[in-house]
Amino acid sequence: MEKHPKFTFIDLFSGIGGFHHGLLQCGGRCVMASDIDPVTVESYTRNFGIVPRGDVCEIISEDIPDFDVLCGGFPCQPFSNIGQKGGLEDSRGTLIFQVARILRDKRPKAFILENVKGLMTINKGTIFSRMLEELTSSGYTVYHMILEAKDYGVPQIRKRLFIIGFRDDLDVDFSFPEPTGCALKLSDILKGKTEREYGFTVRVGGRHSGIDNKFNWDCYTVDGSIHYITPEECLQLQGFPSSHYLAGNSADKYRQIGNSVPTTIVRELGKALVSTGVFDPQPP
Repeated sequence: MEKHPKFTFIDLFSGIGGFHHGLLQCGGRCVMASDIDPVTVESYTRNFGIVPRGDVCEIISEDIPDFDVLCGGFPCQPFSNIGQKGGLEDSRGTLIFQVARILRDKRPKAFILENVKGLMTINKGTIFSRMLEELTSSGYTVYHMILEAKDYGVPQIRKRLFIIGFRDDLDVDFSFPEPTGCALKLSDILKGKTEREYGFTVRVGGRHSGIDNKFNWDCYTVDGSIHYITPEECLQLQGFPSSHYLAGNSADKYRQIGNSVPTTIVRELGKALVSTGVFDPQPP
């Protein structure tokens, strides 16, 4: 744990800790996590020594420790192109209002949220506009941008929407971090010559569809042979070490990784937040 953190954060919808892993690398300290899935809770606890609380809807704001940054990849299924696009009609979609509730009650200095890029266009953008209104009316200046994993250090074609907010009274002029590039190639992770420079988006389901199937994402030609990507290799495509503990069976492991956020993007966003100078030195 960071002895003298630059900032503190809470990790909502924490999964296996993509935000936690990324923010640790730029001086953050987690003071609370929350997730409802027992398997991912076990993974998170084993890796970080923090037991995530349960349903965020049942967490009273007064019971949340003070913190500087709220972060979370709120469930994307209501907004994903492969889902039913229920949007805010889907009960999981309403979790954004729990985020806003905590922002209003706790008044942290900033937040980082992540979701699928399709959130911006579903229902002709009306849902996204409603979300931005909710966040801004909570007292925050909001920025958003689509960032891609391969532009920030990991060889994965994964575009995601990131929403950044700063409390209005801080008067911050924020800029998203410039791409860092990606020296790491897919062949480095798969330990052999590949026909692709970057891997497909790591997904939750649809595994073993075959290398010629248009839905294929986990099968590659490595040194001329067919290779199905392992959970350890998927972890590396998301910026985790291959030793990151994953609870559950094989399907559970792929699901947890597919639901995570590229940790390298989170790290760069954390650095950008720190560079604004809004965080006071934290006590040990």
